[in-house]
Formats: sequence, C-alpha cells, structure tokens
Amino acid sequence: MGRTMAGKSTLFEYLSGGDGTRVGDGGQRYTREISIRTAIDLDVEIVDTPGVGAMDGQEDYETAFSQVADADLILWVATNEATQEQTGRALERLSDLGKPIFVALNCLADVSDEIGLMDMLEEPELVFGGDAEGNLAPIRRHLSKAGGQDLGVVAIHAQAARLSISGELTDDESRVLHQNSRIDSLITAIRQQRDRTAELRRLVSIGDVLRVELLETASSLADAVLVARAALEASRGSQREFQTRADRRIADAYEELNAAFAGAITSRERWIELVEVDQSDRRINQQWDQEIALLRAEIEGSGADIGQRLEAALKVIALDVADDWSQLDIGGFRDLGGRGAIWGNRLVKLGGRVAAGVGVGSLSAWAGAAAGAKIGALAGTAIGPGLGTAIGLGAGALIGLVVGLLPAGRFFDWLGDKAFRSSSEVHERRRQKVRDQLAPLLKELNEKLKSASGEMKRTWVQAVEDEVARQSAASDSVEHSLAVLLRISSEELDPALTRVDTELAREILRNIGRSRAASAVTRATRWRGAGMAVELLEPAFSEMVLFPVDDAVERMLPTSALATMPASALQVIRSLTDREITVHTMQQDRLLLTLGSPATPGVREAWEALAQAHTSIKTRINVSVEGDAK
Repeated sequence: MGRTMAGKSTLFEYLSGGDGTRVGDGGQRYTREISIRTAIDLDVEIVDTPGVGAMDGQEDYETAFSQVADADLILWVATNEATQEQTGRALERLSDLGKPIFVALNCLADVSDEIGLMDMLEEPELVFGGDAEGNLAPIRRHLSKAGGQDLGVVAIHAQAARLSISGELTDDESRVLHQNSRIDSLITAIRQQRDRTAELRRLVSIGDVLRVELLETASSLADAVLVARAALEASRGSQREFQTRADRRIADAYEELNAAFAGAITSRERWIELVEVDQSDRRINQQWDQEIALLRAEIEGSGADIGQRLEAALKVIALDVADDWSQLDIGGFRDLGGRGAIWGNRLVKLGGRVAAGVGVGSLSAWAGAAAGAKIGALAGTAIGPGLGTAIGLGAGALIGLVVGLLPAGRFFDWLGDKAFRSSSEVHERRRQKVRDQLAPLLKELNEKLKSASGEMKRTWVQAVEDEVARQSAASDSVEHSLAVLLRISSEELDPALTRVDTELAREILRNIGRSRAASAVTRATRWRGAGMAVELLEPAFSEMVLFPVDDAVERMLPTSALATMPASALQVIRSLTDREITVHTMQQDRLLLTLGSPATPGVREAWEALAQAHTSIKTRINVSVEGDAK
C-alpha cells in the first residue's frame, strides 16, 4: 500500500517477477484494481492495491483498504517527497486496525536514462540523497499517533531493482544495480517477519479454517433471523391492523343496517296514517299484504347489499394492510448483534480462503427467498374464503328471520261502524282501529329487527376473528422458526465460535512464552480488523495490562473475568486506543462514549463490533467534531 505514484506496482512487479504490465507511467490512479501474486523465493502472497491520495481517488482508497483485514503485514511504500494529508489519514487508519507496518522509502530518481543509470551504478548515495529522515518523521508521527506497530524502515530504489532483472544490462551492471538498489534489505526484512511469525500465523490459519466456516454460517443465520423477525412483525402487525380496521368497518355496516331497518319501519308507520280507511276491509288487507311484501323485499335487499359491500370492503382492507406491511424495511444489517452480523463477516470474506461449510447454503437460500418475498405474503394477510362465506351466511340468516317475522293476511274488523251517527266518526274509528292493530306489530317487528341486526353483527365480528385466527396460525409458524434460529445461534454457533477463539488465544500466548496468561484465559473473542479480546483471571489480567503483548500476530486486548460486562466493553476500547475517552452512558446493556480524536468509520465499527461481540453490550462510539459529540 502507499500513496499514489509512489512506485508500488514497480516494486510489486519486481517482487513477483512480473513482466512489468502493472508499472505506471507516472500519472495518478494508474493502478485501479487489486492484483495478487506470490513473491519469488519468499513463499509470501503479496497484494498490489491502488494508491491513496489521488484527486477524486476515494474509490481507490476504499478498494485498497478492502484488503487490509486479511493482511499479515502492511508494506507501506513511501517516497522521498513530502507526506500528503490523505497518506497520513491512511497510516492512522492502518494503525487503528492493529496491522504491523513496514515502510519502504522508495527513491523516485529516474534511472531509465543513461545519466541516471550511471549515477546509480557509480554514486548511489548521491542518487538516494535528500532528507530521508525528514520525510520519515511525519510517517512515524502518524503511526505513533494511533499506536501503530512500526516494524522499521528501509530505503530502496524499486525502478533500479526492476531494471536489474530486465535483461537490458550486462551481468556486471545488473549485479551492481541490484546491490545499489538496496532491495535485498527489504527482502531480508520481509523474510525475517515471515520466519519470526510463521508458527503464530499457522495457528491463526488453523483457527480461520474453523472460524470462517462458522462465521459464514452465523452470518447466514443472522440474515435469516432478521428476515424472520421482520416477517413476524409484519404478520402480527398486519393482523392487529386488519382487526382494528375491520371492526371499524363492521361498526359502520351495523349502523347502516339499523338505519335501513328503521327507515323501512318508518315508511310503514306513514302508510298506516295515509291508507284510505274508508275502503272495504278486504281491500285494506290486500294493500297491507302488498306493503308487507315490499317491506320484506326492502329488508332483504338492504341486508344483502350491506353484507356484500362489507365483504368487499374487508377484502380491500386485507389487501391494503398486506401491501402496507409488505413495505416493512428489514434494515441495512447495521446493528451489530453478534459475530454473525454482516459487517463483521464482511471482513472475513475479504480474504477468506475457505469455502462456507455444509448448512450455510440452505440458510442463505432461506434468508434470500424470505427477503425477496413480500413480507405481506409471509404474514398471511390475504383474506381467506371463510370470511366471505361467513358474511354471506349472516345476511342469509337475517333474510330467513325476516320471512318469519312478517306475517301477511292480517284482517281488519269493521263491525260496529253503524253505531256511529256520522261518517267522520266512522272514518276516525276505522283509522284508530288500523293503528291499534298494526302499530304493535310494527313495534314488535322493530325490536326483532334490532335483535336480528345485532345477531348479524356478531356473525360478522366472529368471521373477522376467525380470519385473524387463521392468519395467526401462520404467524405462529414463523415465530416457531425464529425461536429455532435463535436457539441454534445462542446454544450452538456462538459457543462454538467462543471455543475456537479461546483455544486460539491460549495457543498464541503459549507460543510467545506467556504460559501463565494462557492458563488464566477463560474466554476470548476475535474480530478481524480489531484484534482479540481476552478475558483473564487475576493476577494474569493485571500482568497483561502492565506488560502488554506486542509480539503476537493478533492484537491481544485483556479484559478482567471479575469485571462487569459494561466494564469489559470499556476495557476493550481502552486497549484499542490511546485517545482520551469520555463515557456518556454505562449501563447493563449499553455503553456510549466519545473519543478525544475521531477514528475513521470502518475502524470505529470494528472496535464497536469487537466490544459488543465479547460482552453482548451494545457499544457505540460517538464522532467528536470541534468538541461537540454527535
């Protein structure tokens, strides 16, 4: 890695014995993609990345850092020119990630022409020249600012080294140019780093064979849990909303039904007052039979119409609710709930050389299928056939009841009319007799219709409740699946990951001669890009705090087995940085703090994730801008 135009690709081509195709022309952003090869005679995999610091080069910057998580060593290619601001930020970010850094100070003096070549062959000290230490000072300042592991510096001339193996020079010229390029000093330093840490890295690689597979499975499981939770939330929420809106619509239909019945009765009451009572009793009875037939049809029509419109409205409500809840956002996987969370797993995938194990594919397929489907479909909010049938049966029951409530053929008795001396008295006596005989009937009918409409409402309500119960059965199935997924995560995957991390921490400590600390490890949690949080019993914890481990391939961050989980989360963050820390909230389930100087977002998330995975405490690091926490 290194600044743009620093000669990274030239050095990469030399170390890998390449044909020079990646060597730039001196312009910015020549190398835009990643290239991975094996260094000749070193048995080391080397990765060439785009440079940092180019104008409009943010994409290159992120591409370069995408390779950091899996790197054992960072070879930072600097130049004998001033250090740029973005170069400084990149060095600080690398230091925050705990990666050991070796600096190759590459001389940019051109030796491709005859004069430059002769100078390099005869007076290399003059070619290197310049204020090398002055240019190294800001690099070392940035590294120390973030507590970076500065493994040393060697000055090289990458172009001269590459020219020495090009075949364009005599054997003597090639030998002298190779020697004067000082490239052997860099190769020796890399070989020493490889040999010194080979055993430790072998241990880590063995652990990774298990960890990558477990983390892939945990990540797929976390995705499935997220989707299942969203489906369950959609299902339960849609059921509540459907019932609430359906009950409201049934109440409206009930009021509409009662109003229709009351209107029908009122019309008959007016008929009593308007009917021509001077007709024969036979004629009046015929007209009353006709009115009863109209009343029956009117009530039947009102009941059927209101029931049909209610059924249609409930279907629309069901579809609207399903559509509303299908838009439920299942999140961007930002919340780091454990080591299976997508962000942390991404760090493993960047350099993972082991394929995911058995069981991952099915979980991934389940999560993908669920995420791609409408959550409303999972919720089961589409209205079932039983609801429409129940609404129709309610209307049919009412119609049958009305038929029995409305008798025809009620005859009026006009006997006694001759006792009255005037036609007006006869007319009034007949009017009153019609009232006396029909008004009680209408009153009784009105009461029975109220009872019938109440029964109809109960049928509708029961139909909705049955429909919600049908939907709830589907939700219960999703809830059961979610419980199974959570049990697998908490009882099987998480303990398995903890065992792997714990054994790896013990082996690393034993390998570097810290046997007492290894015996005192109770558990450990590793997070790529942050380090390894190690929980220890006393007095080993205090010893590791006083005498930190600085010769392991993983950053070892001690936490006390006697501390509370929030305190352990804080210990993890304190071990990761020398920055001033202000604690805002420290509760049983939450830790919120601010650093005196900001860490870059990727680093901050890695630190948060490690603290949270180790303690299950939701840990958040604020960004501090000009003294104000955000």
